[in-house]
Amino acid sequence: MTYREHTSKEGWSDWELAHLAVDIRSGARYGGILKAEVEPRMRAEFTADEVRRIDAYLAASLPDTDRLAAIENCAADDDTRWLVEQLTLAWARLETLRDRIDDGGSLMSNSHVASAIGYVRRTREATDAGPTCF
Repeated sequence: MTYREHTSKEGWSDWELAHLAVDIRSGARYGGILKAEVEPRMRAEFTADEVRRIDAYLAASLPDTDRLAAIENCAADDDTRWLVEQLTLAWARLETLRDRIDDGGSLMSNSHVASAIGYVRRTREATDAGPTCF
């Protein structure tokens, strides 16, 4: 089975594409669809280029703590160390915000809040399930 040849999502942002892809993958995790159905559904829903965009968008949302630790270890000046500390703090606060969005339930409009920071709800749960086709 191949990917869609032509998009049905003209003008969709990377966030919108990733949001739908994570919903499809999460469905297998939470019992909405079978795991065997995920890859064919992704291929039927998206073009190969859209899947690459989704993959890049989701990868960019993960903090690269190993790289940051390497920068910190070879930092020669106080300014670099201070910047690393600030980025580490910012990432920790962003993770707290993402946890609150994921745990918000029906108490708030999760999609509105998540889209404001470019976060795709259930991303961590879907990526923990392992790759299917992206």
